Amino acid sequence: MKVNDILTDIVVFLILYNRKGNGVRKKRLLRAAVIMILALAAPLCTGAAEDMIPPSPEPPAAYIDGRPTPVPSPVPEETVIDHVNHPEIYPRFFFPKSRKLLEIWIPNIRDADEAVLMYDDQVWMIDCGDVKMGSRGVLMLKQLGISRIDILFTSHLHHDHINGLAVTNEAAKISEVKICFDPETTDSGMKLAQTAEELGIPVTRYGDGDRFAMGDGAVELLILKNNESNLDMNNQSAVTRVSYGQRTILFMADMEQPGQQAMIERIGPEALKCDILKYPHHAKSDMYTPFYKAADAKAAVATSVEGRGDAGQLAMFNRRMPMIYTAVKDQFTHLVTDGEYWLIERVPITAQ
Repeated sequence: MKVNDILTDIVVFLILYNRKGNGVRKKRLLRAAVIMILALAAPLCTGAAEDMIPPSPEPPAAYIDGRPTPVPSPVPEETVIDHVNHPEIYPRFFFPKSRKLLEIWIPNIRDADEAVLMYDDQVWMIDCGDVKMGSRGVLMLKQLGISRIDILFTSHLHHDHINGLAVTNEAAKISEVKICFDPETTDSGMKLAQTAEELGIPVTRYGDGDRFAMGDGAVELLILKNNESNLDMNNQSAVTRVSYGQRTILFMADMEQPGQQAMIERIGPEALKCDILKYPHHAKSDMYTPFYKAADAKAAVATSVEGRGDAGQLAMFNRRMPMIYTAVKDQFTHLVTDGEYWLIERVPITAQ
C-alpha cells in the first residue's frame, strides 16, 4: 500500500463523516476507519525485514569520546582493523557494549618502551620508558584517569625500559615491580632497585614460562625468556605473549636476531603466533626470518618515528608488513580487542 492510497482513504472518510446522519453510525464508521488506517500504515512503520537497520546500543559513559563500543556493522572479514593505516576500512566498526575489552595504550614515545594494559578493573604495565619518555606516559595516565598500576613488568634492565619508574609512580602508584634479571646486572637495574625501595614498592622476580592472569582470568600473559649465557641482555629480554580469546599480541622488548633464533629453536614456532607484533628494539634491525614467519602477524607496532630509515623499518617495508609508529605528535596509540577483533587507532592527547 502506497502513501497516496492511504491519504485518499482518509479524505473519503472525512467526507462521509461530515455528512449529516445518525450519531451511532458515525461512531461505528469512526472506529472502522481508525482500524483501517492503522492496518494500512503498519507496513510503513515496520518495513521489510531486509531493509531494517538494527539500532546500535548506546555507549556506556566510560567509552564515550570516540572509544569503541557499539555492535560491529558490517561484520569485518579481517580480525585486525587498522584505522591508523586504513581509516577508510570499516570506519563505523564498534564493539558490542556487553563485551569486556582488553585495552593497550602506548604513549607517543620513541626509542623506549612503555605499554599500559587495562582489563576488568586491573591496570598492568610492560616497561615504563626512560625519564623523558616516561613523562609522556604520565600524560597518558592522566588522560585515562589511572591512579594506580597493579603490576609493572620490566622486560630487561636497560635505561629506556625502566628509568621512568619514579615519574610513573608519581602519577600512578605502582603496587609491584617484576624483574627478570639480577638488579646488579646494570647500573639502571641497581637504580631501579634503590628507587623501588625508597618508594616502598615490592620487587619480585619472574621468568621463562611464567603465566599471569588479569581480572577474571580471560586475559593471560605468558613470559618467554632466553637464559643462554652466550646472549646479551637484549637477546635475553622477556618476550610477553598477551592473549584474550582468539586474539594475541607479542611484545618483543629488544630481542634481536640471535635471541629470536635461540627462542624458536628452543620452544618451536607455535607459541610465537600472534595477530600483532610489538616490533623488537624500536625497529632498528630486521627480524630472524623463521621467527617472523612463525609469528605470522597482521600488523606491527614500532616504538619509533616513521621514515627514519632504520634497517628494521626498511625490512618491514620490503616484507609489506603494516607498521604503526608510536612517535606521533599529539597522539597516543590505542589497541583494543574483545577477544574476537582488534582495533588499532590513534587517540588525540588532551591531557596537560
